[in-house]
Amino acid sequence: EFEKAINQLKEKYNAKLLSVEEEEEGNLYTKVGELEIKFKSFLDYIDFCLKHGADVEVISPPKLKMDSKEFGGAIARIIQFFSNFCKKYNVGFNAFVREEKDIDIDKYREGIYDEDEIYDLQEEGYLRVKAVFEVEGKSEEVVIKNIILSLDDSIHINKIITKVLDDKAEGFHGLVAVDMFCKPFEVVEIIYKFLAVAVSIEGDREVELDISELQDIGNELSGAVFELSHAVKL
Repeated sequence: EFEKAINQLKEKYNAKLLSVEEEEEGNLYTKVGELEIKFKSFLDYIDFCLKHGADVEVISPPKLKMDSKEFGGAIARIIQFFSNFCKKYNVGFNAFVREEKDIDIDKYREGIYDEDEIYDLQEEGYLRVKAVFEVEGKSEEVVIKNIILSLDDSIHINKIITKVLDDKAEGFHGLVAVDMFCKPFEVVEIIYKFLAVAVSIEGDREVELDISELQDIGNELSGAVFELSHAVKL
């Protein structure tokens, strides 16, 4: 199986096998290969991480620039992958909800930031992202608060809009659209952990990832696949 996997990677990516380590402990046999792979595109890299769950170290480029459409295409692939995986095996991630604080929900319904503040956030490298989630909860208010308290503090939430899908359900069952400003890595983390139904990135702004961000995104996705796969086995 190891040789088969290596040959597939060589054929698809022209990968170079740098080293092989073998370990045998009792009935457990492990074989680890280190390979050098060159990817044609960001999407190619994302597909590899989703399929193989490998530990990656990015050597180059020091920075990768792409338009928002290309980045959005990779985001759509991540959504599709995790949505299919979680539905097929009935697994998912538990969202951590921070300690509740006073939240003025009406302000989030109206919008937090004015045009000047939005411009400043985008100049600082934040992407304006609109994500839609299908959620259920005790009430619309509880759902909105939980989303705000689940997203990282570094994410700037501007506006939240809700739409009821089932008005006969107890509590709230519907869609929640969140208009927010976040960095590329945070976009990736949000969509797979919260299983976004849809995501759009506003405008045609260039997305720039440095080498550490590229590596973090790859390892984050690989780690998520590894974690969910073991949940399935358990």
